[in-house]
Amino acid sequence: MAYLKLFHGRASPDEELNGWGVEGPIFGPFPYFHTTYGIEIKFDEAEGFVLPIADGFAHYNGMYYGDWSVFDGPLEACEEESLAEFASDLASVPEKVEVSDTV
Repeated sequence: MAYLKLFHGRASPDEELNGWGVEGPIFGPFPYFHTTYGIEIKFDEAEGFVLPIADGFAHYNGMYYGDWSVFDGPLEACEEESLAEFASDLASVPEKVEVSDTV
């Protein structure tokens, strides 16, 4: 069974990082992770879990992750605290807000 680990997180796609960014959650174990046209990562067909990829970043819980890794378990002790239950409502990418320069 496979796990998905998100890392190099930032609050917005254009945020400049001084370090490695935020460590993200780990999801799993699942029988597979499937990327479709570089726009989403699907897993758990029964639940219909989909993690969107926006501007080249995996998006989850308000964070944009520049890197992710799929690996086979078991988890190391230091990774167990990052194991999270996937919540589809936290995977919604916010709409971009256009800023008008008119008053």
